[in-house]
Amino acid sequence: MQILNLIQYNFGKIISKKPKLFLLIISGISVLFIIGLSTFEWLCLPSKDSPSFMKSFEHILNIALSPCLEYGTNFIHTSINVIAAIVGLIFLGALIGIIASIIEAKISQLKRGRSMVIESNHSVFLGWSNKLITTVKELSEANRSMHYSSIVILSVRDKLFMEESLLHEIPSWSKTDVVCRTGDPSDNHDLTMVNAGAARSIVLLSTEDENSDSIVLKRALALQKNTQIKCPIIAEVHSADNAFALKLLDKITVIQPKNFIMRLIAQTIKEPGLSKVYYELLTFQGTEIYFWPPVKSKSSHFLKNFVGKTFKEVIFNLPSSSLIGIVRKDENNLQEVKLLPEFSYVIQENDQLIVIAEDDSSIGKTNKIFKPLENNIDINSISAKVILSPRHVTIIGWNSWATILLEELNLQLPAGSSVDILFSSKIKSPPTNEVVDQYENLKITVKSFEVLNADVMQQVDWVKTNSILILSYRDDFDVQESDALMLLAFIHVKHQRDKSNLNINICCELLDPKNQKLIEGNRDDEFITGEELIAMYLIQLSENKFLKEVYTDLLDETGAEFYLRSADSYFKNFENQISYGEIVNEGIKRNEIVVGIQDRKSINDYSSYTSILSPNKFSMHKLGPEDKIIVLSDN
Repeated sequence: MQILNLIQYNFGKIISKKPKLFLLIISGISVLFIIGLSTFEWLCLPSKDSPSFMKSFEHILNIALSPCLEYGTNFIHTSINVIAAIVGLIFLGALIGIIASIIEAKISQLKRGRSMVIESNHSVFLGWSNKLITTVKELSEANRSMHYSSIVILSVRDKLFMEESLLHEIPSWSKTDVVCRTGDPSDNHDLTMVNAGAARSIVLLSTEDENSDSIVLKRALALQKNTQIKCPIIAEVHSADNAFALKLLDKITVIQPKNFIMRLIAQTIKEPGLSKVYYELLTFQGTEIYFWPPVKSKSSHFLKNFVGKTFKEVIFNLPSSSLIGIVRKDENNLQEVKLLPEFSYVIQENDQLIVIAEDDSSIGKTNKIFKPLENNIDINSISAKVILSPRHVTIIGWNSWATILLEELNLQLPAGSSVDILFSSKIKSPPTNEVVDQYENLKITVKSFEVLNADVMQQVDWVKTNSILILSYRDDFDVQESDALMLLAFIHVKHQRDKSNLNINICCELLDPKNQKLIEGNRDDEFITGEELIAMYLIQLSENKFLKEVYTDLLDETGAEFYLRSADSYFKNFENQISYGEIVNEGIKRNEIVVGIQDRKSINDYSSYTSILSPNKFSMHKLGPEDKIIVLSDN
């Protein structure tokens, strides 16, 4: 009895957990049974009616595979045929049931996103975030020239939910495929589903959970253990302590989105026109920052035409690109990124050039080298010292990231600048006196309000204010509620500014990229920031992790930064057209690199201008006093 129970128990496990093995077992038993019946028929029938064994086997097999009642020459023969038909019915029924069960299980597995992917050279994103909407669009644009590309997403979210959220975001022209899988990105078994070892980049996205950083940490450790992963791994964390810990893992490049976003906002408050410059550099549409030539393909063209020349000479050897820095290797073969080096620096064989260009395929084409004039009568060769006047900033809203913004404004704005902070009284952690009293260059005042309405707008000093920043309530409200309050504030501010025709720059932080479309317009003095820009930054780093050092230098208060120079500081005659190369040459004389121009569409419309990054040095432009020159300078 115990043996029978054991057999029954194991047989049940095989049926439930190993249907393929059960199929093999029942097939084997059926074949043995047919062989046994064939042998019995061959041996037991009278010799005159007994066929050969092979004939008997073929006869029984046909009845079993197509069960039918076939009368034999005698009772034994008929009984054998009936038994063969019954065995065939049982076998075929079991076969159909098992195959249907296997197919159903496979379909269920595919629906749940539990199958392996065989993609290679693909972009892997671990975790779910609304930043993925921007990710799909940007990578589609980045991979436009590729015959095929793919994005693989592994998250605990349901596969159907992820596909419904993302697939409609793929542009119709895109050749990029989005593959979603459901699983735990910190589980080694689930990680095998995304074929991480063959990926070209992996991004660890922060989540909306309170313990987001600890979740990212576990996922980073799981990737660190995988010896097959050689591609860049970018991790998004919030806490400085957690960021420091993750940096100890040699495979991981860590970013803190709050540092990036707040420093970017500070730059655009200091120089409002720079928002358009940074946005174009971060998106894959238009110009980007490249490291050229790629490490794996140092061409003879680079060795012949660039190595041995000075940094200044190479600037003019790139007719349609802007050279802004170099990447050189130290004695330990570690890369060092240097923006705005000495113009006399000689390019070495192992160096890479940091270049702003529309496409990397256009870099290095030196069919014609621009040669600037020794003296240009239209150029103002006297560089006047730029005197910055104090600025007044109004902040509507508050979150924990804002302290970083105030630190940056304190470092970057001239002494005597002021900040007014208006915030909802419903938030749990409002700005305290300790926060507002610690900055030397800023005079900060705080005011709370119950409900944002027209009366609150009267508390804004519209005459004095240069910039208005609308900050999200990311710490106290959910994404949609916070964005709704920000949209309401934006409507009030925009109405008041436009009604009075004021020259005020507006920056609005939104957490959901979809909501950004609701207020995006044509005005260039309105900058919408938030999760979309973080997504762009993550994608840029996934393509080249060393870009982090470039953006850190650009956004930091020390080192090289982008500035907007007034056109009348460069020119003394606006009647004639002038080549862009001549503007670049004048910038070199002032120890700064000209990377583009901002051409005002109308003298009387300060809200509308066109930013042109890295135009061809032979292109001709007619600028006016109201236009700007975009430069990279250390002061």
